[in-house]
Amino acid sequence: MSEEDQGVRSHSRRCSFQPVTHCIFELDGLLIDSERLRTECVQKILEPYGHTYSFDVKMRCMGKPDAEQAELIVNTFNLPFSRSEFEAQHELQSHSKLGFIRLMPGVERLLKHLDGFNVPMAIGCGSCRDSYRIKTRRHSRLFEVFHHVVLSGSDEEVKEGKPAPDVFLATASRFEDSPEPSKCLVFESSLVGMEAALAAGMQVVLVPDPLVSIRASAPATLRLRSLEGFKPQYFGLPPL
Repeated sequence: MSEEDQGVRSHSRRCSFQPVTHCIFELDGLLIDSERLRTECVQKILEPYGHTYSFDVKMRCMGKPDAEQAELIVNTFNLPFSRSEFEAQHELQSHSKLGFIRLMPGVERLLKHLDGFNVPMAIGCGSCRDSYRIKTRRHSRLFEVFHHVVLSGSDEEVKEGKPAPDVFLATASRFEDSPEPSKCLVFESSLVGMEAALAAGMQVVLVPDPLVSIRASAPATLRLRSLEGFKPQYFGLPPL
């Protein structure tokens, strides 16, 4: 058994899972394989200046609104252009590829299962409207299972991006029955998203990059390698 598997199992045994009624999902790196594409595009922008989009910088960006990610990269590498110019270059690099992004393992099965049992689901992520529309276009029929989508990159109600809890609190408030935060289970792929969910008073299932250490992800309610390993019954939801 690998060190990661041991960490996941021991961490799971220490956890006390509480029943939930609603589920909130991150988009990038959790539902769709968009983080890999973003990494490739950012690296192409940085290469002429002799920089590398390191894992450390990537982890600082993941989960934040698109504009904040751009600002962080421009400032970190002291690039000779503005945030808006970076965003324009990134759009140019990625535009033709965004419509072909694949679902992450286990996503379709889990979403269809929860929808079949009428579990209310929503998305709370850092994308803006145009980016979200393009990235999800290929899977638009599947994404109809979501009651609503909150995009912190375009939503005026979300004052601060992750790790602030704003996006998850806003997402919970827009369900028809406005559940208490404790009744919402968040699915995340980033550490800042994990922090945001916990700050909102919600449990969080973290499916991080494999290089993220067990220690860094320890605050998560549950850490998984992929959504294929999620067992809904742990949280009082109908079993797969």
